[in-house]
Amino acid sequence: MSDQPSCSKASVGVSPVKKNAKGKFVCSRQKETIINVYKTILLEQPNIKYKELVQSVCKTSGIGRNTVSKTISDYKNVGVLKSPNKTKIRAKIIDKIDDFEKNAVRSKVHNFWFQRQIPTIDKILVSVNEDPDLPNFSRASLHRLLKDLNFEYSKRGRNSAMIEKDEIVIWRNKYLEQLRKYRSEGRAIYYLDETWLNAGDVPNKIWVDRTIQSSRDAFLKGLSTGAAKPSGKGKRLIVLHIGSEDGFVPGGLLSFQSKKDTGDYHNEMNGDTFFDWMKEVLPLLKDNCVIVMDNAPYHSVKTESSPTVNWKKADIEMWLEEKGEIFEKPMIKVRLMEMVKRLKPMYNKYVIDEYVNEHNKIILRLPPYHCELNPIELAWSVVKKHVRMNNTTFKLDDVQKLLHDGINQCTPGMWKNFIQHTKKEEEKFWKIDFVVEEVLENMGSTVMTITGKTSSEFSTDDDDAE
Repeated sequence: MSDQPSCSKASVGVSPVKKNAKGKFVCSRQKETIINVYKTILLEQPNIKYKELVQSVCKTSGIGRNTVSKTISDYKNVGVLKSPNKTKIRAKIIDKIDDFEKNAVRSKVHNFWFQRQIPTIDKILVSVNEDPDLPNFSRASLHRLLKDLNFEYSKRGRNSAMIEKDEIVIWRNKYLEQLRKYRSEGRAIYYLDETWLNAGDVPNKIWVDRTIQSSRDAFLKGLSTGAAKPSGKGKRLIVLHIGSEDGFVPGGLLSFQSKKDTGDYHNEMNGDTFFDWMKEVLPLLKDNCVIVMDNAPYHSVKTESSPTVNWKKADIEMWLEEKGEIFEKPMIKVRLMEMVKRLKPMYNKYVIDEYVNEHNKIILRLPPYHCELNPIELAWSVVKKHVRMNNTTFKLDDVQKLLHDGINQCTPGMWKNFIQHTKKEEEKFWKIDFVVEEVLENMGSTVMTITGKTSSEFSTDDDDAE
C-alpha cells in the first residue's frame, strides 16, 4: 500500500473563493481576470444567458455583480480596461457644516473671552461637543475648522489662546465702524444674499400619531404611516434677493434652476449673472444707499488682475511700466513684487463696486463667515420654513410658488425685527475685540509678575544689582 497522502475529497478541504471586500477598489489586474473568466465561460458555453454568465464570473472571481457587469460592459464598448482612482475623495468637515454652525462655533470661542477665560482648543472642543445642536468633532477636525474660520494661536509665556487673525479683526472693526457712520448719515442700508431651495425640502421633524401600531392599522384608519417625500433632495432652485427695513425689494428676486449636482450653491453663480442682476436692481433702490453683501468670488470680480509671484517676470515688468513705474533693468523678481505690493491697493478695484459708485451708491462687504451680521439670513429662514411646511408635491414649479408666498410673508415689521437683532450681534462683535485685547494684556502682565519682571515683591533693583 502506498505511503503517499490521499488527494480524495474526503481528505482535502477546499476553501471557498475569497470575495473582494465591499467598497474596495478593483484594480486593472482584477479586471483582466474578470474578462479572462468571461471569455473562458463564453467559449465553453456559447449559448449561456448573460445573467447566468455574470453570476458565474462573480462566483469564480469573487467580485461583486455590479463591478463584473460594468467591467464587461466597458470592455465591450471601449475595449480598454482602466485602473480606478485609488484615492477616495472624502468630504472635509468644513464642507459638511453650514455657515450657521460655523458661526455657532465661533460664538463658543467668543463666549470664553466674554467670561474672561482663555479659550484653548480643548476647552472649545468640550463646549462644542456638549452642544446638541452642533455635530461632534475630533480635536483635529475642530482645529481645522477654527483655522478655516481664521483663528490662530496666540502665545503669552507658557499660555496660549485661540484668537482671530489680525486681518479679520481689522476687517470686522472697519465694517462696523463704517456701518455706524452710514447709519448716522441717514443712508438706507440694503442687504443681499443668495440661498437655495430643493424640490424635496420638507420639515426635519413631523408630528407622529403614536397610537398607530402597524401599517395595516394605519390603512384601516385611513392614515399615512409617514411623510410621502422623495428619497433625495431632487431639483434645486438658486435664489438671490435684496431687502431692507422696508422688506424685500419688489422686483429684486432672481431664481433659476440649478444645472449642477454639487453641494455648494455658490458654484451656480458667476460674475456675469450677478452683474446683470445688479443692473436691474439698482434703479429700485434709494439714492445714496449702502448695499451690504459678503465677499463671494462672483461679488468680487476685479476690473483688472494684479501680478502675483506666479506671473512671468516680463509680464510683471510690463504691468509696472503701464502704471508709469520707472526702474532699472535687470531687477530681481522679488524687488519687482515689492513695487507691485506698493501699487496694488491703487488698482485693486472691483467691477461691481465701480458700477454701483457710478450710480451714487456704495458697496460694503461683510467679513468672511459673519452671516449673523446679515439680517437677510433671518428672512431666508422664514421663507424656507414656509416652503418646507407647505411642500407636498415636491415639484420645482410648486416650490417656486411657495418661494414667492414665503417672501410675501416677510413683512417690513419682520424685517425691522431682523435688523434689530442684527444690531445686537454687531454690538457683541464690537465689544469682543476690546475684551480680547484686555484679557491678553492682563494675561501678559500676570506672566510678567510671576517671572518677577514687574512685581515689587519678586523684582530686584537694577541699581543695587550693579
